Amino acid sequence: MKTISVLKHLSLALVASALLNAGSTQAQSPLQAVRLREIKDLDKLDPNWIMGMCNLPGLECNKVEEPKLYERKTETGSEYYAVMVNRTISRLAMKAPGQWQVLNRWSFEKYPLPASEDGSEVRMVDIHPALYPTGSGLWAVAVLNRIREGYSGGGAEFVIADFVTLDPEMTEVTEDQRRYNNVPFSCTKTVRACFTEKEQKTSPHCQDETSGYLTLKFELNPASHFHDWTATWNETSWPAGVPKSAQKKTQQTERLEPIKHDVGPKGFMPKSFAFCEGGPVDF
Repeated sequence: MKTISVLKHLSLALVASALLNAGSTQAQSPLQAVRLREIKDLDKLDPNWIMGMCNLPGLECNKVEEPKLYERKTETGSEYYAVMVNRTISRLAMKAPGQWQVLNRWSFEKYPLPASEDGSEVRMVDIHPALYPTGSGLWAVAVLNRIREGYSGGGAEFVIADFVTLDPEMTEVTEDQRRYNNVPFSCTKTVRACFTEKEQKTSPHCQDETSGYLTLKFELNPASHFHDWTATWNETSWPAGVPKSAQKKTQQTERLEPIKHDVGPKGFMPKSFAFCEGGPVDF
């Protein structure tokens, strides 16, 4: 199976909205997602991170998989979000190298995470490196489900997101903290369209290519504890047989509706999003 990786620039577009500045006097400031910077080299940040982080109550490391650590800049310095192998996300502070403090810890042991590609139970939560404003003092993360398909001479990757609230008053994350579910997040799809030597020599483009990504806008809702979210699906289609200048870009915008927990998740939401020709076959 040939895997088509999600384009790197999609990650930048996914966090382009407005920022909640809860402590600011500018109450009408637009809300936006906060991007988290991944720490690629933990040893450079803290040579003693194994002793300082992995021995904290409720956190766990192993000899194979390092934690995924993300930094958020604040007015007073930095705080960190660690994704650990025991299906936890933790908000941490580093007072000095080797001296870490747990500010919040969220366990996803009871959350229905998607299985890994080999069908086994996933060990780490797969999140997009951003915090999304969900309500007053509440942030959510995008928990991702990556589905790959292989074709003869092509392939696809579909990324689907659950937006899950990290409630600072709770430590166990369940489906009740899932605010939005099965939202198309990004996709790429390539299908071969040239099958003869002549076609390969004469066609200006020998593949059908499609890619798409999600952008979000957030608005205060005076009648609710939660913010309103509007999603825009951005898709680019480059059909076979035409030059790149003929590729088409489209946008679809819909208000997201919070999940109804008594009904349960059904299909994609919104259903109208193109999602690279409808999303994965078996979803």
